[in-house]
Amino acid sequence: MEIKTFSDKYRNALRSIYLESRKSTFTWLETSTYQLLDFDQDTEEERIHVALEGDDVLGFISVWEPDNFIHHLYVSDHANGIGVGTQLLETAKNLSDKPLTLKCMNKNDMALKFYTSKGFVIESQGSDDYCDYYLMTNRR
Repeated sequence: MEIKTFSDKYRNALRSIYLESRKSTFTWLETSTYQLLDFDQDTEEERIHVALEGDDVLGFISVWEPDNFIHHLYVSDHANGIGVGTQLLETAKNLSDKPLTLKCMNKNDMALKFYTSKGFVIESQGSDDYCDYYLMTNRR
């Protein structure tokens, strides 16, 4: 597996991963309005890295660099459990000396377990228009 910087040639695959993952994961939310083009809007001006196995796009991470905030980390359903998320997270950690932060929906048990296993801790709790969430930080 290799991690590469985003290129437009990965856009369609990332759109699909983003749409499919959100629909299959966020079962407690209304997802019928989610669209392929959400990826473009939701990652605008973010640094994106892509996990690849040959030509197969496995997942991506996007970071809002001014705050070192992980906005998205998604792995294709067929690539779950093989370390894709871990490698993407390590890439983000290695690109900055500052701690990483992220929001994790409090109903997303799998993501919460993943992030805590990678050294993230809950700093606070919050709520927005979509859900209740934990604000998490990795102190490196």
